[in-house]
Amino acid sequence: MNQSEIEVGRVLLHFEQVVEEYHNVLDELENYLILPEVESEKLDRLLRRLRRNRRQLLNGIQTIVDNINGLNDSKMKEEALGLLNYFYIVGLNDDENVLKKAKEIAQGLSEEIDKDLEIVSKIRSLILKFVY
Repeated sequence: MNQSEIEVGRVLLHFEQVVEEYHNVLDELENYLILPEVESEKLDRLLRRLRRNRRQLLNGIQTIVDNINGLNDSKMKEEALGLLNYFYIVGLNDDENVLKKAKEIAQGLSEEIDKDLEIVSKIRSLILKFVY
């Protein structure tokens, strides 16, 4: 096993938990935004949790992108590319849509949400060259 496979393997192992938490928080935020009255404190807490997960996501995706060409294990490479494709097609779109809705509802958090949208865009641009 080479260094790239070790790095990507670590990310893939850890990513199962990160992805699950990311989707749970995203779902919770999406469901919260449906309520007629939204408390800005709770919204802010949910956005901060999502930010933490997004940072982990960004770090993991960066590791995959940096090491994907060094992978000799075709199964690992396929799994990593599948994960990148999934986030590009589904995960990041869901995140972006929820953030836009949160921005409409919570004008006071607009600047922070704009930064979140920039991070989503950064993740998308990292993945772009690997999307099929």
